[in-house]
Amino acid sequence: MIDEHEWRSVLQVVEDGTFSAAARHLFLSQPSLSQCIKKIEGELGQPLFDRSQTPLALTPAGRIYVREARRLAAVAREMKKAVEDLSSLQTGRLIIGSSHTRSFCYLAPQLVSFHRMFPGIELNVLEGSVVQLREYVRQGKVDFALLYAPLPEREFSFLSLLDEHVCLAVPLDHPLAVPYHGIQPLPWPVISFAELQGLPFIPLKASRQMAAVYQKLCSQNDTQPQEVFVADSIIGAMRLASLGMGATLATDMMTETPMGGGQLLYFSLSEYVEPRHLVAAYGRRQPLSHAAREFIRRLQES
Repeated sequence: MIDEHEWRSVLQVVEDGTFSAAARHLFLSQPSLSQCIKKIEGELGQPLFDRSQTPLALTPAGRIYVREARRLAAVAREMKKAVEDLSSLQTGRLIIGSSHTRSFCYLAPQLVSFHRMFPGIELNVLEGSVVQLREYVRQGKVDFALLYAPLPEREFSFLSLLDEHVCLAVPLDHPLAVPYHGIQPLPWPVISFAELQGLPFIPLKASRQMAAVYQKLCSQNDTQPQEVFVADSIIGAMRLASLGMGATLATDMMTETPMGGGQLLYFSLSEYVEPRHLVAAYGRRQPLSHAAREFIRRLQES
C-alpha cells in the first residue's frame, strides 16, 4: 500500500478523472492500471473509486488514501530537493508556475541566462490561470509560481519580485499618438483615460484581471471608448494594437517586449490604478530548493 508506483497511479487517476486518461499519462495499458488499482483496493478491503460516475469520484477510503499519498509525494519531493542541493546547482530540476503572458514577457530572458549558467538544471514552466497556479502551489506541482499578492498566509509563503503599473498602449496612427510623430517621449506622457471617449479600444475578456481595471476607469471617468475587439490576453491585445486596431491597457512589464515592433507608443494614466504586486509564491510547508532561490534572486535583481 505504500509502493510509490501504486500511490502515484492513484494520484494520476484522481488528476485525470478516468482510467484511460491516467493510463496514457503513465504510459501504461488501461488493463494494467486497473489491475494496479484493484490490487490496492484488495489490500485495503475497500474501493478507492466510485466507478458509477464520470469523472471518477473518490470513496471515503479513497479520500484517506489520496490524502496520505499526497503526503508521501511531498516527502519524496523534499528528499529529492535536499539531495539536489548538495550538487551546488550542477544537477536538478526547477518547475515554475506562470501565466502565458508572464512566461513570454518576464521569464523568458531569465530562463535563457539561468540555463547558460547552470545547464545541468532541467527547467520547466507549467502555465495556467491564477486559480490553476494557486492549486499547483498547494499540490506541490511547482517549486514556485508567479502570482499577485496578497495571498492566504495559511497556505502560501512568497518573496516579492516587482510592482506592475498599468499603462496605455497606443498604435502610431491613433489620434492620441499622432502629435508625437512615432517617437516615444521620455518620460511617458501622462493622459486621462477620459481622452479615450469614443476612440477605438481593445478591452480584455471579463475573466481577465485587466478587464476590472478597464471597467473601473470607464466608470470613474464616465467614459466609453469604441470597443472594436475583445482580446483574450494582454499579449493579444497589444499585438492587435501594434497593427493599428486601437489602444489597449498594458503594464510597464509588457513594454519591454518586442511584440509591438516599434509600432506602439506608451502613456501613463493620470488616474490612480493600484499597482499589482508580483511575487514568487510557494507552499507554506514547502521550503525552496537551492535552484529556486537562485532563480528568484535573479528575478529580483533583473
